[in-house]
Amino acid sequence: MQQSVHALWQGLKWLVATSAVCYIFLLFCVLFFHLTGAFYQSILSILLFMGIYVVIGLSFEHIEHVLMRFVRKSRFNKHAIVFYAITCHLLFIWGAVYLSDEFVDGILLSTSEEILFAVSLWLFHFLFDCATCPFEKEAS
Repeated sequence: MQQSVHALWQGLKWLVATSAVCYIFLLFCVLFFHLTGAFYQSILSILLFMGIYVVIGLSFEHIEHVLMRFVRKSRFNKHAIVFYAITCHLLFIWGAVYLSDEFVDGILLSTSEEILFAVSLWLFHFLFDCATCPFEKEAS
């Protein structure tokens, strides 16, 4: 009995956390579209855009990890690896935003808005990673 209550509690916590993340992403998208003046037909269009972005983004993430393994194994210095990682991540985020925009007829984003959206999402990813996994200082 206690295990089923614990499992139910864990599932409820997971559901609340997932709902909060989805709501924050929806709020980000609505605010971004409103502030940039991008056209969207309805909230349903934005929800469809978000869903397609998540699916494409998760698909691109696997390709990105393979490319990053290749870059890390090559003989680049640390600064070049960081530059390639940032560039690769930005390009894949922009690619997912571009494809999502093309698949959803109810949303119109210009190229500059797509790039600004991708940079905003990349900055959010970077800040979230820094907040959850702080960099460890190397021992001298």
